[in-house]
Amino acid sequence: MKCAPIVARVAVADDEPVLGSSGDFSGIPVTRHGRRRVVHIETGDLILIPHGAEHVLADTPDTPCRTVDDAVREAGFTGRGALVMGDEDTGAPTRMVCGHFEFDDAIDHQMLAQLPRAIVIRWDEMARDSPLEHAFRYITREVQDGRPGHDAVARRLSEVLFVEAVRVWAGRANGHRGLLTALVDPRLGEALGAMHADPAERWTLESLGRKAAMGRTAFAERFREVVGETPLQYLTSWRMQRAKRLLAESSLSLDEIAEHVGYDSAASFSRAFRKATGHAPGAYRRRMLNAEC
Repeated sequence: MKCAPIVARVAVADDEPVLGSSGDFSGIPVTRHGRRRVVHIETGDLILIPHGAEHVLADTPDTPCRTVDDAVREAGFTGRGALVMGDEDTGAPTRMVCGHFEFDDAIDHQMLAQLPRAIVIRWDEMARDSPLEHAFRYITREVQDGRPGHDAVARRLSEVLFVEAVRVWAGRANGHRGLLTALVDPRLGEALGAMHADPAERWTLESLGRKAAMGRTAFAERFREVVGETPLQYLTSWRMQRAKRLLAESSLSLDEIAEHVGYDSAASFSRAFRKATGHAPGAYRRRMLNAEC
C-alpha cells in the first residue's frame, strides 16, 4: 500500500545540518518552515531523531499539530496494537512504525554526541534487502502478531535497527567528519577497533599507527583531522566509558578496574577518572547504586 505524503518538521539551529543518507541531503526535499526544517518523507523511508529534538509529523508543512498525549487520548489508545487516527474519508491511509530509545545517563560517548539532530535514510536500492530492512520487517511482524514475548523481541531488534541505520548513514556521509567517519575509514577504523577491543593495552602513537598502517605523525594528524581530538585523548575517553560501566555494573575492586582499562594502579586510575568526570570512582559507584535502588 502506498502511503500518503508525509513531512517531518524538525527544530534545528539555523546553521545546523540535517543529514540524509547521502550525507548532505542531495536529492532529498528539504525546505524551511519558520525555525524548522521540513523533510519530505516517502514510502519506506526512515527518519531518526537521535537527540530528541522537537519535531512534528504531518501531511503538509502548514497542517496544525496536536500533541502526542492529545492524539493518544482522542484515539482511545491503550498501548497495545495500532494507534489509529482520522477516518476513511479524510484521505489516503498512512502506516508508520514508531519507537524511541533511552540511553544510559552515564554514557556520553562521542559517537552519540556527534550524531546530527535528524538522519533520513531513503529506501533505495542500497537499503533494500539489507540487514536494515530485515530488522524493520521483523519488528513490524512482531508488533502486528503480538505473540508472547513480542515486546522483548521488538526492544532487541530496535537496537539492531538503530545500529544498522547509523551504519548506512555513516557509510554514505561523504565529507562528514567525526567518529563514525573514522570507524568506516579502512585505516583509522583498524586503530579504533584495536582501542575498543583492548583498552588495557599500553597503546602509543607508534603502536596505533602500526595498526593503521601509517607513520606516527601521519596517523596522529589524520586521526585528529577526522575525529576532532588526538588518538590518546580518545583512548582516555573510551577507557573512562568502560570504567563507568564496570563501576556501575560489577563488583570489581578499583585495582581490578584500573587493570581492565589500562592503568597501573587504583591511584593513577582514580586521578584520571576524577579529571575526566569530576567524581572519584568510589563516589560515582555509590551514586549509580543509589540511582538504581
